[in-house]
Amino acid sequence: MNILCFVLSLWGFAAISASMDRHAKDIFAAAGSPRVRRLRLLAGYILLALALPVAIAAHGLSIGISVWFGFLALAATALALILSWRPRILRWALR
Repeated sequence: MNILCFVLSLWGFAAISASMDRHAKDIFAAAGSPRVRRLRLLAGYILLALALPVAIAAHGLSIGISVWFGFLALAATALALILSWRPRILRWALR
């Protein structure tokens, strides 16, 4: 369950970053239409929200929320490193 929470958080942040012009150009070599960017942003928020019940189911309410915040921080750090070194790796995950 922890791996699923981390993967959902990572995909969520990746979709949110792909909705930004700068990161979309790094990942896809084109920014995309405004409709596609809004869909990526919505998908990112939905994925982040889906990671919360996964963490709560695995650890209970109080600990699950704390675990969720921890995985959000870990996923954001991992995504920052990926975007700075190899942003094209995210292309296959976001298609």
